[in-house]
Order: sequence, then C-alpha cells, then structure tokens
Amino acid sequence: MLKQNSRLTLAVALVAATTLIAGGVAIASNTGFKINKPLTVAGAGQIGNNWLSIPYFSPYTNGAELCAQLDFSIGAVKASLLKINAVNGAASTASCGTPAAGAFTWNPGDGIRVRNAGDIGDPAPTSAIIVGSHNPSTSLSIPDAGGGNIGNFWFAVPYHTTAVTAQDLCNSVGMTSVPIPPPGSGSRGQVGRLNSVSGAFTTVSCGTDAALALTLVLGEAVRLREPEGPISFVPAHF
Repeated sequence: MLKQNSRLTLAVALVAATTLIAGGVAIASNTGFKINKPLTVAGAGQIGNNWLSIPYFSPYTNGAELCAQLDFSIGAVKASLLKINAVNGAASTASCGTPAAGAFTWNPGDGIRVRNAGDIGDPAPTSAIIVGSHNPSTSLSIPDAGGGNIGNFWFAVPYHTTAVTAQDLCNSVGMTSVPIPPPGSGSRGQVGRLNSVSGAFTTVSCGTDAALALTLVLGEAVRLREPEGPISFVPAHF
C-alpha cells in the first residue's frame, strides 16, 4: 500500500473551498483547481514539448483561448498545439494566433502538447496559470494498440488523482500488467512520459519495477498504450 505522504507529493485531498495551486504544488478543492504550471521553452528535438493535462471542466473552449491563457507569443515565431486521435493515429496541430487555433478543440481527458516558442523582445513564458475543475463522471477509452500512433492515448491525468506512479495508473485504469498467452508474447500495457526539459521519452510496461519507479508529474499528460484494448475507465481521484 502506498504511504499517504507519498500521495501528497502529487495531489492532496479535497477541501471545502477553492484555494491556490502555486509553484507546481497541488491544492485542490471541490469547486476547482488553479495551478502555476512550469513551461519549458522550445529547443532541439522534443525539448519544449509540454504535454499538458487540462482540467475536464475549463474556460478554454478552443486552442485560441488556451494560447491566450498561456500567454503564448503570436509574433513571427508562434507557439503550437498538437493532439493525437488515438483511434486513427492522426495528429492535429494549430499555431497560436492563427484561425486554426480557434478551430482546435479537444475532448475532456485528452492531453494537449504545447510547444513553447517566442520572439526576440517577446520571450516565451516559463510558466502559466491553468484553471478548471474535474468532471468525475467522465469515462475515457484506450483503443487497441496498432501501428504508428494508433492506440496512443495521451491521458490528461486529473490534478487530484490517486495515482503517484505509472503502476498506480496501470492498476486504476485496468491495463494489462502480466504477459498475455501465448507464452513469451510480452503483451503488457505501457505508460509513456515525455520530459520536456531534456526531450527524453520514457516508456515503462505495466507490472514491472520500471512502472513502479516512474513518478507522475502534476499537470502533465502521459501516453497510455494497451495491446488488449479497448479499455474504458473512469479516472480515479480523491
């Protein structure tokens, strides 16, 4: 069993009134969340690719509103948004300050990748306030894993999740944590995390020591992949 003080490094129990979430520390309430989310500035490769968890209820109805909240530059070098359709593997993108950003929408529970750029004299922000609240009735689905991005579900982990590690997610979602016959197939669910600072992508298999060691980060979306999908689940939370 996980120790309570360990869980509090990622999320805290609900309290009676809305309170501030600052500096990446979660303080949740039964009415909403407010987080000061660090943002890595764009660099080489995947450096600066920030996969964000947006609260399931939020005031951001499209990409343009999210860009405005994040204070992303709309100058010559534009920040960009990206989402993955886990069913068909298609990626959709939009640049802040363009009509495409206004048409860019997502479903509750979808992780959104924001690539943080800026202009000379208009530097990219290194943090942003994100607000919203949770919808505890939201049911999500991980499609069956296929070729390319098919089955890659970028999951917006709730800010008051009960999960601390990747294995916690495997357990609460119901992902495959043991090899499926035939023997040696090695078919397990996977959890992937992109480190926006280093650009390194880490993938761990459910039911392994690596999954126990991979710690989730508040406000960050992770990639779930399930070879025995589809799996439907309601995200666990305090």
